Amino acid sequence: MSKHALINATPFETRLVIIDDGRLDEVFIERVQARSLVGDVYLGTVVRVLPAMGSVFIDVGRERSAFLHQSDIMLPTRLSSQDDVVTPTPITTLPMAHQTGNESSAQSQPKSKSQSKPKPTKPKLDPRLLPKLLPKVGERVVVQVTKDEFGNKGVRVTMHIALVGRYLVYLPTSPQSVGVSTRIGTKAYRTKLKAHLTSLLSQSSHTCGLIARSACEQALGDDGVLADMGERMQAELNHLGVLWADISQARTQASLHKARYALLYQELPLAERALRDIITDDIQSVWIDDRAAYERVRHAGHTLMPSITSVIYHHDKPTPLFAQSVPDEHRSSTPDIETQLTHALSRHCPLPSGGYLIIEHTEAMTTIDVNTGSYVGQSRAGSQSRAGVDVAYETNKEAVTAIARELKVRNIGGIIILDFIDMDKSAHQQTVLDMLAHALKADPATTNITQISELGLVEMTRKRTRPSLSDELCVPCPTCHGTGKIKSVQTVAFEILRSLMSRLANSTSFKKSNVTIKVSQSVADYLSSHQDLSNLQKLTNTSIHLSINTSYHQEQYAILVE
Repeated sequence: MSKHALINATPFETRLVIIDDGRLDEVFIERVQARSLVGDVYLGTVVRVLPAMGSVFIDVGRERSAFLHQSDIMLPTRLSSQDDVVTPTPITTLPMAHQTGNESSAQSQPKSKSQSKPKPTKPKLDPRLLPKLLPKVGERVVVQVTKDEFGNKGVRVTMHIALVGRYLVYLPTSPQSVGVSTRIGTKAYRTKLKAHLTSLLSQSSHTCGLIARSACEQALGDDGVLADMGERMQAELNHLGVLWADISQARTQASLHKARYALLYQELPLAERALRDIITDDIQSVWIDDRAAYERVRHAGHTLMPSITSVIYHHDKPTPLFAQSVPDEHRSSTPDIETQLTHALSRHCPLPSGGYLIIEHTEAMTTIDVNTGSYVGQSRAGSQSRAGVDVAYETNKEAVTAIARELKVRNIGGIIILDFIDMDKSAHQQTVLDMLAHALKADPATTNITQISELGLVEMTRKRTRPSLSDELCVPCPTCHGTGKIKSVQTVAFEILRSLMSRLANSTSFKKSNVTIKVSQSVADYLSSHQDLSNLQKLTNTSIHLSINTSYHQEQYAILVE
């Protein structure tokens, strides 16, 4: 397995791709004019409160107000002089509708996994308390963006601030709480790592919470000691502590100047952020085609990921980085990155043996249809037939690998329906499901899959963390409005003829006029080669002329009367 990261940086856009054995594995795009705001920290002013919906709207300097839900609200204690947050309290720890006294205190304590099974119904906040707990109009609060603007909705924000490092998540509003990513090792390993985090906090002056990220997978040695990873985590804890101090200082200055809103912290650009969130230890090389970006990434690497700095290279060849074929272990070369990116936008995805996937997006879900295509049980070389080959089963097995890869490359999220080819044997169905579950383990996004239905369908979900590749690079077609279809030439021609017949039947003056029909080339060719229009002219004794407008699309036409 050969894995590489390629970064194409320009003044207007940065593109990052992860290549696995010569093929696209993940794609990240950041445009200067449409930069993601997720992770940015703002001081904002509350402009609207809807207690019945548990919603607060905050002016953070954007065109649309930011949305803050009650689940993301902290109850702060403030300094009267600066309106500054000192000791925030999670709103979920306050008395619930069915709790009183010590009961609420006990319920608010963290529980182990064993204690939480069966999972209880989450208690609802007493609606009588909610208006008192929500921030008031005109109040200034510190929030962090968790979701970008979408459609006519503003950004979603939280008061639970989280500063992300490569190994740790620093939680300044959750003092002394510790957690470990569920993607890390076994439960026993996570318990040991959690104990080390607790010790790390107790020996420091930081009043914060910590979460160990999946990069801490190899943090503990065989003897259960943090080893050199402990030094990195300590250094990162100090770095994040300084970052929070800078944010706090910026917040204080903005409050002193009575600023209505202020950007307190802006997330790292994609190229540098890649070292923290995207590039892993199994990456063999990082290639960057812009000298300035190369220098910035190398500098950031010394802090975020020292082990990777020796394999960060500057691409200075005449051939563009993304226009080069990428060698892999199994083929002499694969299509260049630009070609692979174009293929990733296609609804058609070929499979090695001649089958293919059809990937369709709708408002509600994404559907992936598996087809055998030209595969009829031959070997991949196409020369010999393999006796006893179950074409449906073999195609579905190939499809599983392709589906897992395409979900990552295209960054498809939400509800996904997989339409596998029908398999008669339940053992084959289970094998395909097991292969799918195994293939999805490498996906950084959370996924859930169901059993194969009688119709050969598998329902699954994939957490939507950012816009899909299609949404980032494409817009709905202005002709078909995103349907993928337009009216046929014949349909448009008949529509014109019906309109003419209706107007001729209802207007005497129309019959005596010179009528010009402006149409596209294809519709003009159809009307000229058929007798329908000339027959209508003879029948009504009306002068009708065709005029070709090369700028018209097929459905577009105009009937002009002189």
